Amino acid sequence: MKKRTEVAVIGAGVWGTTLTGIKADKGYDVRPWEFNPATAAFISKRRTHPSLPFYRLPDSVKIFTDIAEAVQSPDLIIVAVDSRHIRSTMRRVKPLLGGKRIPYIVAVSKGIEAGDFSTVCEIIEQEIPHSGKKAMIMTGPSFAVEVAAGAPTKVVLAGRDLKELKKASRLISGGPLKVEISRDRLGAELGGSLKNVYAVGSGIIDGLSQASKNSEAAFLIESASELRRIITTLGGKDETAWGLTGMGDLLLTATSAKSRNFRFGREIGRGLSAEQAQKKIKTVVEGFEALKTTKGLCAKHGIKVPVIESIYRIVYQNKEPVSILKAAGFSPKITNSKTI
Repeated sequence: MKKRTEVAVIGAGVWGTTLTGIKADKGYDVRPWEFNPATAAFISKRRTHPSLPFYRLPDSVKIFTDIAEAVQSPDLIIVAVDSRHIRSTMRRVKPLLGGKRIPYIVAVSKGIEAGDFSTVCEIIEQEIPHSGKKAMIMTGPSFAVEVAAGAPTKVVLAGRDLKELKKASRLISGGPLKVEISRDRLGAELGGSLKNVYAVGSGIIDGLSQASKNSEAAFLIESASELRRIITTLGGKDETAWGLTGMGDLLLTATSAKSRNFRFGREIGRGLSAEQAQKKIKTVVEGFEALKTTKGLCAKHGIKVPVIESIYRIVYQNKEPVSILKAAGFSPKITNSKTI
């Protein structure tokens, strides 16, 4: 009997739960692992993640709290943990793959590591030997909650090897996901991380302006131009910056209250401190950490990033939120106002 395709999902958050369901519906043997025992128990009992009350996992899916039980003989590993924990998690996965062929390792986590500024896929390569061609990122304009609800969604699977990308895309696709492939892995990863930073800035303007879209549009154009400059300077492709993983993801994340990064920025624009805003959002705000690492990465390579610098000063140095308008190209006279 032919072995069923086996998928280990590392992290049963909203994305991990959604992708678990999509893979299970394809008939795969899906083995999700969750670090938090309380979350794992909730999913096991309710058959869904707390943030997805309308969604239901098949009864056949078991949630594991022992990572060794999830990583048996996988054909595909989906990495869906907070990007700050990628390295430590991959160190736990590495011995479980000893003596086995390397599976496709597809990250849906986005971020840049503090210190050496490694991307998620670069960390996977560093920690899992011989995974280079099979370490990939799935990114693009995609709210997991909308994918779970069945909204048709285009994403990009980016990696180094075209042949392996084509094979992996067949494993990843399914349900509402339409998967495109790209060999610009670095550009795709940068776009996925940077959009969270710019979403914080867009949220700040939204909070200042009581949702005036005129100011946000000007800010997004400046952000898109800066995002492109970073991606191409660091070796990514121009078409990546303007495609789904760059401009597409920026438009989604930086204009919607479904984005926690946008909501975090909006609370700051309304007058809360960064600490107060984080407490109100309650969940992880990726853009908060990404702001520091992105600023450091750009400084290392001598890239001028006035928009990121402006957001950084507001979030980390308590500068007046209205100062962000200068980075969007408005005059000092306008930016001296408390609101728009």
